[in-house]
Amino acid sequence: MNDPAHRYTKTLAKLYADQGHYDKAIEIYQHLVKKYPEREDILDDFSDLKVKMQRIKISNEPELAVLFQQWFDLLAKYRQINAIQK
Repeated sequence: MNDPAHRYTKTLAKLYADQGHYDKAIEIYQHLVKKYPEREDILDDFSDLKVKMQRIKISNEPELAVLFQQWFDLLAKYRQINAIQK
């Protein structure tokens, strides 16, 4: 059995999703939904992941603004420390 799909589990999909590996999590959930279409827990988790990904996509711009502001603040502190040491 060289096919990794035989090891696909709901737990593995959740682990990938929690670590931010959404493409891999989606691949696993798609496989599980096809294999177990009657399992509502898998369908619910897959749906939750899609919603989470949509929220991340929508909220990414403000998050970048915060990260840039933090970067600028750190850069200013670095320059202050450098100026003091000279």
